[in-house]
Amino acid sequence: MPQLLSLSRAARLADVSRGELQKRIRKERVETFEGEISLETLLALYPHIDMDEDPVLERVQRIKSEARPKRHYSDGWMPDPQVLMTRLHEFQHTLVHTKAALNSSEALIDEAVTDLTSALEEPEKALRVSVKKCIEKLEGAIGRLDRASDAKARLFAKDALLKIVTASVRILPSGHEYFIEGNDSILEAGLKAGLYLDYGCTSGNCGACKCKVTAGAVRKLRHHDYVLSAREQEEGYILACSNTAISDLVIEANEAQVSDTLPHQVIRAVVRKVEQEGPELALLHVQTPRTHSLRFKAGQRVTVTTEDGISDQLYIASCPCDGRNLQFLIFAESKSPLMQAVYSGELAKQTVVLEGPEGGFVLNQDSSRPVVFMAKGSGLAPIKSLVEQAITIDDAEDISLILVGGNPAGSQLEKLCRSWNDALDNFHYKDTKKDITVDELANQLIEEITENRKTQIYLAGPIDWIQSIKNAVEKQSIDTGEWFVEPVS
Repeated sequence: MPQLLSLSRAARLADVSRGELQKRIRKERVETFEGEISLETLLALYPHIDMDEDPVLERVQRIKSEARPKRHYSDGWMPDPQVLMTRLHEFQHTLVHTKAALNSSEALIDEAVTDLTSALEEPEKALRVSVKKCIEKLEGAIGRLDRASDAKARLFAKDALLKIVTASVRILPSGHEYFIEGNDSILEAGLKAGLYLDYGCTSGNCGACKCKVTAGAVRKLRHHDYVLSAREQEEGYILACSNTAISDLVIEANEAQVSDTLPHQVIRAVVRKVEQEGPELALLHVQTPRTHSLRFKAGQRVTVTTEDGISDQLYIASCPCDGRNLQFLIFAESKSPLMQAVYSGELAKQTVVLEGPEGGFVLNQDSSRPVVFMAKGSGLAPIKSLVEQAITIDDAEDISLILVGGNPAGSQLEKLCRSWNDALDNFHYKDTKKDITVDELANQLIEEITENRKTQIYLAGPIDWIQSIKNAVEKQSIDTGEWFVEPVS
């Protein structure tokens, strides 16, 4: 039986994104085994795996590491010493068992060669010929082991190293897999991976993140007020927000699917700061209490109400991987009721009430197809959230972002989009002039679709603009019925 690796772990070992690996598997028509790939096949696809450099892994990890603050522990990328020592002990056992198996195999081969050599003294000519061939095969196998390149050994070492500094978590019944790095809790790592795990407070008070460990070992990061019964503890239940993984885990946990409606929430939050990005755009940073993070899906919106009773529905422009630190984009052209308070600075440090989330403009997160996001004006807010979610999940073959009019020159958003373009091999960022015609934009989408008919399209912007683009594309006999669109005023 060949040694099998999950696609997520195989992609890490090969220093490519999961989407790139899936694309290669389809292109080469490689056989997989229930979503797993053999070590030999991985080496055949990527014969020059380098265990010393992980450029893609480091780039994506750098982006993900900024997604959620590490509140209670160091901000290093290594696990804490106790977790690290436990994983090292696990690694020691693995090496001992591996060495014992190798010793047994070598002894078995030596014994077989000795027995067959003795059999050569038998008179039967045919037997002597067959035995001689067997000896040649065995000696050839030993010779190959001695002369073989260290590709498998290096891959084994690299996988072992990854298991020391990271642990994988597989969720049942969905089968989703993600990795825990540094001192993240099981919940924090799952949110960073773009999964919609159940949670409420993230601080061990509510018990909403309760899950069952069916394989592997965990360690408590912090004490929690929520009490698990003795029976639950015996059955392996833990709070995902208060534990981390010592070894690779399999857990039973509740996840919200794309079609599921998240619970309606009312949260009092604080405006941490307002940043002016030129005369046309302001960034509103809002933070919820530690005991009540906002659960939402990328692309959704909430109602924001100020202390003075002024309210508006705003799209959340940040990633769902951090439900405490939220970002909203306020465009001058949108004529939002909150605009004056935001642009005058009156809203800074105020308390606001968040209600929601709402909206069905969400990411098809189980798809590995190429994705094109296009936004105009206020449509940038939901599109930005979707892009961050797509990068976090890391499943799409290619991600393209087209902004009509672009971001303000030198703004944080412009730098962020440029950094994605520079850091990620499968990410492409384009900004266009404001007066670009609908036909020109339609041609860009047609180009993408012609290159790959499975490309998914996400559009957000004024309703007339969206309809005009769809009409222009449909004139070329291209079906837009499966496009994801969000009219934004």
